[in-house]
Amino acid sequence: METLVTLSNYSYLKKLRDYGVSGIITGSRYFSSRYFYDLETLKKIALECIIYGLDLYISIDTFLEEKDRALLEEYLEFLRFLRPKGIYFSDFGVLHLLKKLHFEAEYIYAPDTLMTNSLDAEFCLRRGMDRVVLARELTIPEIKAIAQRVDHKVDLYIFGYLKMAKSKRHYLNNYFKEIGLDKEAKDDLYFRLKEYNREGYLPILETKYGSEIYSEGILAAYLEYESLSKIITKGIVDDLFLKEEVLFTVLKDLKRLNGDNAGLLLNNLKLRFSDLKFDDGYFHQKTAIKKEDA
Repeated sequence: METLVTLSNYSYLKKLRDYGVSGIITGSRYFSSRYFYDLETLKKIALECIIYGLDLYISIDTFLEEKDRALLEEYLEFLRFLRPKGIYFSDFGVLHLLKKLHFEAEYIYAPDTLMTNSLDAEFCLRRGMDRVVLARELTIPEIKAIAQRVDHKVDLYIFGYLKMAKSKRHYLNNYFKEIGLDKEAKDDLYFRLKEYNREGYLPILETKYGSEIYSEGILAAYLEYESLSKIITKGIVDDLFLKEEVLFTVLKDLKRLNGDNAGLLLNNLKLRFSDLKFDDGYFHQKTAIKKEDA
């Protein structure tokens, strides 16, 4: 299993080459609900990936409307010159245009919560996709069953906050208007939500495309890493909302992590960053059971 890191912070790029990372996933203000880079910065990122020996993957994670078609074609033509290793996308319309333009790259379907069974994965692979990203809500037995059925052509998030909800609504800005607060929430990574029945806070990201709400806990697949590494093509570390020190501590751990030291490294992580909540997501408990316990 190779390790990819989402690049939400440009300043991290140069350091990543020293941490055993094979590549990055990033994007631009165009057709991304979480990356804010302009096109010039994206060019610089592509060049530095070549210099540092990192594979470049571009994320197009928004859902499209017919009016977006022309702009998306222009964007893909721009990306062609950056020569990314692959395109992560969540809308089949992107796949259609990639094929129409004969775009040379890996096609990876990343629909957040939708990729939950081997039949869907096989359907996508038969239609020209190179891999799929499995939903974060799957258990380890479910992940293994799907991966084995499709010859391990699957990617999986192994560290980071889990996306819980996504909407085209602008929750924060609507709330600010309601209470008469003159504030703009767009592209700000520092807002948190507090529910009356939860002790912790939920990170929320709001962009021009809508709002995304993430989990209080941070998925840390330390204990599962060794077994997952045998069946997953790419393990994705999501840097969104993470402090730099946390991200690079985790990447350092992953370089040396094995079945013998996983427990110790996880405990050290929890002790070092005791203000954060690390857990195993849904790897060992189905979502329905977790919701009942919540």
